[in-house]
Amino acid sequence: MSIEEIAKYGNSIGGVIVLLCVAIIWVVSKQMGKDERSNAIFLRVYCFMFYVLAGLILLSIFFEIGEGISGQVYQELTVLMFALSTLFGTIYLFILKKKF
Repeated sequence: MSIEEIAKYGNSIGGVIVLLCVAIIWVVSKQMGKDERSNAIFLRVYCFMFYVLAGLILLSIFFEIGEGISGQVYQELTVLMFALSTLFGTIYLFILKKKF
């Protein structure tokens, strides 16, 4: 499977994943309320999501993915990276919610 195919399918699936995960995060945040515990959990989740996204972008730079593909394909890969960071952030939210 080429990088263009991964970007194409990842872009279409990534949009659905982002919408689903954002809806889940929104529902969980409404259930948890606005106390100090929930603010600390969501701060850790958002930091984790940022670190995952930054790591994926740095990996794409390190492996020189942008040199052999067009701008549109790289944009689709960035959407896929954002979807992965949102998905991992949602999973981390459930882990932290259960742990604390």
